[in-house]
Amino acid sequence: MEVDCPVKVGDVLKLEVVNFGKDGGDPIMMIEGFIIFLKDPEKRSIQLNTSIEIKIIKVLARFAFAERVEK
Repeated sequence: MEVDCPVKVGDVLKLEVVNFGKDGGDPIMMIEGFIIFLKDPEKRSIQLNTSIEIKIIKVLARFAFAERVEK
């Protein structure tokens, strides 16, 4: 089963942290069942269920990577 990718590089979204990678890994967000890993040097301060504005920086077949949008 192939999943259509709901994001593209450059998209800016506000999503909620739904989980974390193994062993204190990157915060994980989801949109339409598609996984997005948040690459953030301050990831230890991010809590579950926190909404964060992100920008998609890389999209692969099964998941994407994002960074926090600076204000």
